[in-house]
Amino acid sequence: MKELFIGEVIKKRRKELGLTQEELCEGICEPSTISRIESGRQVPAKNKLDALLQRLGLPGERYYALMSKDEMEISNLKEKVISCNVARNAVEGLRNLDKLEALTAEDDHLLRQFILRSRIFLGYIKEGKVCPYTLKEKKKMLQEAIRLTIPDFDEEEINKNIYTVEEIKVINLIALTYSDAGQNRKAIDIYYQLLKYMKGHIMSLSEANRLIVLICYNCSRSLYFEKRYEESIEIANMGVKTSIEERYSGCFGGLFSILGHAYYAEEKFEDSKQCFYQSYYMYTIIRDEEYIQLAAKNLKDFFDIEV
Repeated sequence: MKELFIGEVIKKRRKELGLTQEELCEGICEPSTISRIESGRQVPAKNKLDALLQRLGLPGERYYALMSKDEMEISNLKEKVISCNVARNAVEGLRNLDKLEALTAEDDHLLRQFILRSRIFLGYIKEGKVCPYTLKEKKKMLQEAIRLTIPDFDEEEINKNIYTVEEIKVINLIALTYSDAGQNRKAIDIYYQLLKYMKGHIMSLSEANRLIVLICYNCSRSLYFEKRYEESIEIANMGVKTSIEERYSGCFGGLFSILGHAYYAEEKFEDSKQCFYQSYYMYTIIRDEEYIQLAAKNLKDFFDIEV
């Protein structure tokens, strides 16, 4: 079997997609850098390698790069920040973000983008208390984050660029801020553009497929609020199908809850009841007390069922 260096892999895939070096590396590195990488004269840092591979739709776990001591520390801090976000431990998460920011070079746009996105989730400390950012502040931070790597980003023409998984996460959050502000039609347009892009570019990446599930959840939720029930059901079921294929249960409870509401609005009462039950069971399995109570309330309110 012929062995290829990472630069050859990148060059081969880039040409298959019909991309120029400038289009591939925008916001990640200079064209001269990608030229050296492709020719084998330079080994990319891990975060830049991951970003390039994601834009090319290549699974990063198949390729290996030696990590420096600083890169290892940065990688560990990122994992801690993500864990704190999942556990809703904002204080510890912000402490790790501060450490991460101290290690971040001024021109490391990829890491700065991750830091900005993480701060939106975690909030900020004021007078010893954790405070959330306002919608206006979130919008400003997200626009700043996406333009670190995609300077010409246009919400109306998302498909004209190629993206990393991190960039798609930022765009998903941009749509979510519109939804939270009651601008669901604008949010839906962005979600649909994202789903169309991901089907054509990075469906082979496991992390991207899990992100599709989240986008399906957010999109179906906005569609429900707009009373576009058939579309809401279609997109929610796409999320369920992708979850099953990926063996990923992160959004199951939410997806089934949306299906329960949408089916009820469509007067498909038996389907609605089953989905509300499934939502309750999923939240019970992961022991999310807040959402267990919400799922139980749905069964009580819609079908007068006590669980």
